[in-house]
Amino acid sequence: MKKSFFILLVFILVINQNIFSQDADNDAEQSTNQYTEKDAGQSATQNVERKFTLQASPLLWFTNVVSTGIEDTMFAMDLEGQIKMSRYVNLSLTLSFLLNNHVIEDYRGRYKENIYQANLKPMFVYRPFGTGLQGFYLGFYPNVGVLHVENQNINQLYTELGLGMNIGYKWVFKNGFTLQLGNGFGRTLSFPEGSRQYVVLYSDGRIPIEHTDILLLDFKLGYSF
Repeated sequence: MKKSFFILLVFILVINQNIFSQDADNDAEQSTNQYTEKDAGQSATQNVERKFTLQASPLLWFTNVVSTGIEDTMFAMDLEGQIKMSRYVNLSLTLSFLLNNHVIEDYRGRYKENIYQANLKPMFVYRPFGTGLQGFYLGFYPNVGVLHVENQNINQLYTELGLGMNIGYKWVFKNGFTLQLGNGFGRTLSFPEGSRQYVVLYSDGRIPIEHTDILLLDFKLGYSF
C-alpha cells in the first residue's frame, strides 16, 4: 500500500511539474518574440479559444490501494468529455466503470464476491462568471448505471438512477492541459432495492453514506482543444 501511495504521489508531482513548466516556457517564448510579432502585426500572446475538453480522474486508477489482501482486486476508471456551448454553459458526459472482486469471510464461510459497475453521467455545467470552458462552475446531473453482484448467495443485476450537484474550479493552461478540483453530493436509487450494501465506492468516485452520496475530491487532469 505504501508503494502504491508513493507511485501516486510521484505521478501527480510529475504531471503538475510538466503542466506548469510548459506554461512558464510558453510565457518566456512569447516575451522574447513580442517585439517581432508587433512588427508583423500579429499577436502571439492571444489565447487560443478552446471549446472541448477530455479529462479523467487519475486517483481512480489507484483504487486498488484500498484492497485488503492479495486476492482482492478493485479498479475504477472514468472519462469525461466537456463541450463549451456559450460563455456561461458547458455540457459534459462522463462514462465510468468499476471492478471489485474480493474474498468475504462470515458465518457462511469463505467465498469470492464479484462486483461490476458502469455509469453514464451527463452534466449541465453553469459558469456564473462567463468564463467559458474554465473557471468556477456549478454542475447538475442525472446518472444512470448498472451494478452486477455475484457470489455464492446471489447473482443479481441492479439498475441505478440518481441526481446530484458538483461545485469546483477548472484551469485551462495555455498549452491546453487542464486541471479540475471540486466536490459534490447526490443520491442514487437502485431497482430492485439493496445495491448500496455492496458498494463502497461508485465508479465515478462518489462514496455512498447513509442517506446520500458524496464526492470528496473531484480531481481531474486532461487536455482542451
